[in-house]
Amino acid sequence: MDLVLVHNDPANTLLTSNSGVQFKVETPKNEPTSIFRAKSEASTGSAEILIGHLELRGTRDLRLRFCDIGSELILHPKAETDLDISWTFLGPDSRPYKWQIFFQYPVFTLNDNSNTLLARYRRAKLGIVSRSRKAFIQITPAGLDIADLIVVTFVAFMKQRFMIDYYSAGST
Repeated sequence: MDLVLVHNDPANTLLTSNSGVQFKVETPKNEPTSIFRAKSEASTGSAEILIGHLELRGTRDLRLRFCDIGSELILHPKAETDLDISWTFLGPDSRPYKWQIFFQYPVFTLNDNSNTLLARYRRAKLGIVSRSRKAFIQITPAGLDIADLIVVTFVAFMKQRFMIDYYSAGST
């Protein structure tokens, strides 16, 4: 499943597939990020279900709450060099996962001996040399059952990487 980022900002976007809007990500100015799953029902119409809440304080403290299952993940990375390359954690299902940069693109895998690819992010292309495309998250068949986890942790990973780049550039 490919989830296209309507706006090229993972912290403020709609994620759409061929069947319409699947997720919505909102980050009001100086507020935590909220991630919603779109839900359509014949009887009630469309609705948004809050699935994740992300609070990031600088580059050192990340609090990620999975609202639909009531679990919370608190990440305290060891060093900024670890953040630049990979991000490992135990998911709400107690399985080990890893986001890492692979040839300039974030990829999401099981952090075990299998290293099963679950999702990858592809940046937008302007189309000067090759065909243009919007940014998208490609979720593999192995990752379809955990699409909510993939989207919530992707937003957290990208937002944290943006903050590292922002602070390392000398802006405060």
